[in-house]
Amino acid sequence: MEQIIQCLSAFLGCLGFAFVFRVHRHLPYAILASIGGMLGWIVYLLVIPYLSNIISNLCAMIVVALFSEIMARICKAPATIFIVVGCFPIVPGKGIYQTMLYLISHDQNLFLDSLFQTVGTALALATAILIVSTFFKVIKTIKQKDYHL
Repeated sequence: MEQIIQCLSAFLGCLGFAFVFRVHRHLPYAILASIGGMLGWIVYLLVIPYLSNIISNLCAMIVVALFSEIMARICKAPATIFIVVGCFPIVPGKGIYQTMLYLISHDQNLFLDSLFQTVGTALALATAILIVSTFFKVIKTIKQKDYHL
């Protein structure tokens, strides 16, 4: 039951975030982007019992980025709309807060641990987006048969 509430919260959080970014002008885009965020959170919840936090975030962001690229093609809209809103539940906001808190309180061990965890998560998110967008660009190039080796 708790996971269902978390997934609905991820959807509603993404929807609110979509309104902040004025995606509400195209309500279907906001709803689709929020569904992408919820899917990412579902993947995170499924993977976290078995893998590390960073790898779980990587897997979740790959799903969000795949969903975003597919929706961008279907809706004929930029993938950025769906990615930015969809990554909202996965972004390490708590980690950033804790890192700064440990820095200010001069707790060097916790600061470094939190810093590496937060930076690792951020790099995992960026890597997932890079992998998926590169994959789609390669597919597009192959379809156009305009590639040079």
